[in-house]
Amino acid sequence: MGLSRTELFAAIRRDKRLDPELSQRALAEKYGVHRRTVRQALLSAVPPPRKKPVPRATVLDPAKPWIDAMLREDASAPRK
Repeated sequence: MGLSRTELFAAIRRDKRLDPELSQRALAEKYGVHRRTVRQALLSAVPPPRKKPVPRATVLDPAKPWIDAMLREDASAPRK
């Protein structure tokens, strides 16, 4: 269908307003979304903002100071 999230929320709210007997499950199946999304759409016309993912630590984080020191030391070493 290619609806934006705001358009999807508006469509869900419109369908529920036109047919109050329509269940959340039926709306979820119609639009191919989770029932939680339908519940959010019926509670608020504006979708909740997206959460920013927490940056994960890399495997190299503990070794970075050691690697930096080794590279600095290597830069000042005589050429081989």
